[in-house]
Amino acid sequence: MIDDILGKLVADKYRVESLISERESGDLYRGRHEVLDRPVTIKVLSPALAIDPRWVKVFINEARAASSVTHPNILNINDFGTDAKGVSYAAYEEVKGRALSDLLSSGPNMDEKRALEITGQIASALAAAHEKKIIHGRLDPRSIYVNSLERGNEEVKVFGFGGDPLNVPRDADPRYLAPEQCSAFPAADERSDVYTLGVILYEALSGGVPFDGSTATDVLARQNSEPPAPLSAFRRDLHADIEPIVLTAIAPDPDRRYQTAKAFAEDLDLLLAAVDSRQASKAAAAGGRNVLQTAFVVLAGISLLAVALIYATSVRQTDPTAQLQAPDIGSLPVQPIGPATGAQEESLARMPALTDAEIMQTAAMQQMQSDVPGGDGYNAWANGGAPPPGAPLNSVPPVGYFPPGGQVYTIDPSTGSQFMPPVDGVILVPLPVNTDAGAVKPSPTPRTPAVNAAVQPNPEGAVTPKPLATPPPKTEKTPAPKPAEKPAPAAGTSKSGSNDDSN
Repeated sequence: MIDDILGKLVADKYRVESLISERESGDLYRGRHEVLDRPVTIKVLSPALAIDPRWVKVFINEARAASSVTHPNILNINDFGTDAKGVSYAAYEEVKGRALSDLLSSGPNMDEKRALEITGQIASALAAAHEKKIIHGRLDPRSIYVNSLERGNEEVKVFGFGGDPLNVPRDADPRYLAPEQCSAFPAADERSDVYTLGVILYEALSGGVPFDGSTATDVLARQNSEPPAPLSAFRRDLHADIEPIVLTAIAPDPDRRYQTAKAFAEDLDLLLAAVDSRQASKAAAAGGRNVLQTAFVVLAGISLLAVALIYATSVRQTDPTAQLQAPDIGSLPVQPIGPATGAQEESLARMPALTDAEIMQTAAMQQMQSDVPGGDGYNAWANGGAPPPGAPLNSVPPVGYFPPGGQVYTIDPSTGSQFMPPVDGVILVPLPVNTDAGAVKPSPTPRTPAVNAAVQPNPEGAVTPKPLATPPPKTEKTPAPKPAEKPAPAAGTSKSGSNDDSN
C-alpha cells in the first residue's frame, strides 16, 4: 500500500513524498502542498481499514478533535477528509527534527536539563489538550518529535491527539500504557497521559522504562507487584527533587498521581528553574576555582623562587665561627689600650726594655692614670695652666683650678713623728711619669721609713700629698700641724717652715 501511494496526489493537492512512520491508526508521510508550494505532513488511513466505514468514522473524529486544539508544542492539523478516490487523510504542519524514540535509543542517558525541557513542553501540550477535554490515550516516544533550534534550544511537537479513551490500538507499546489501560476494560483519562509522560521522563534519565514487558499482561503484573528502581541507582548527578516528581507521575494508583497535566507541568517548571540555578552556581564556583587555582599557582611560584633565593644565599654566606682559626695554646687575650687615641699603643711600641722595678712603677702609674680622665697620655696642660704638685702632667685639670695656697712643711723622716713611724725594710713608692720632654725623669730611691703617699683633695680643690702612718707608740696625742696660709712654692721645690709638732 505504501508503494501505491508514494508520489501520488491526495485530495488533488497533497503530494506524498516519503514515509515517516507506519501505524495502525494511520501512516505518516512527508508531503508538499502543490497549490501553496509548502511542505506538509500527511496522515493516511490504510486501505485495509478504509474499506470499513467504522474505521473511517473513528479516523475523521480523531482528526476533528485534534484540529480543535492549537498549541506551539502540538503538531497542528490544517485539513482532513476523504478524497474522491476514497483515501481518508489529515494534513498537518510540517514535522521537523527527529522522533524522541530515536534520541532515546541513540545514546547514553539524557542530560537532566534537556530531559526536563523536553518533558515540560510535552506536559504543556497535554495540559492544553486536556482543557479541551481531549486526551491522547496512546502517547509514546514515537509520537513526539524534537527539532533543534538556534542557540541550543529545542522545539517539541506532539501529534496523535483525539484517540478513543475506551479503545487501545493494537500496535500501542504496552510499556508506556497506564495500568488502567492494560486491564480487560481499558479506560484512559488525563491521569493516563500523565503516567505515560512520567515513564518517558524516567527512561530519558535512566536509559530504560520502569516496568518492562513484551505484552500488556507482563507490564501490568510488574506494575502491581514491584516498585520501580530508584533513579539514584542509575546516576548521582540528578537533583534531589526530581525522583519524587517522577515516582508520583508513574504511581500505579491513578489517585496517587498528578491529577492534571497542568500540575505536573508546574512542578517540572519549578524543578527546571532549580536545576538551572544549580548549574549556574557550579559554573560560578568553577570560575572562582579557576581564579583561585591561578592565584595559587602564582603564589606557589613566588614561594619557590623565594625559597631558592634563600637557599642560594644561605649556602654562599660565610660562617664566622667556621672561618676562625684555632687559637694558639700559649697565647693570651689581647685588649686594646687607650682605644680613644691610640697614643699608648705607639708609646708601648717604642718602649725600651725595663727592669723589674721600672715595670712595677709603670704598672702603678698606668693604674693611676686609668682612674683619671685623660689617662690615654693626652697632655691636658699643654694649652696653659700648671698641674698641682704630684699630679700627672697628662691629667685633666678641674674646672676653675687655682694653685693651692698656704705654707708647705717638710717633715724629717728621721724623727719620731706619728706621721712617719719607723718601719724596717725598703718601700718603693711609685711616682707619676713625667711625659714632658724637658722634665727630668725621677728615679725611685730607697727610704728607710715606710711612707705611702695618697692623693687627697683639699678644701680649695687642690690635690696635695697627705702622709699616712700607723698609730704612734706613744700614749700622748700630738695635735696636727696647722696649715700655713702662704702660697705653695713652685713644682719640685719646698719651703721650710716652723714645725708645730710638739715632738
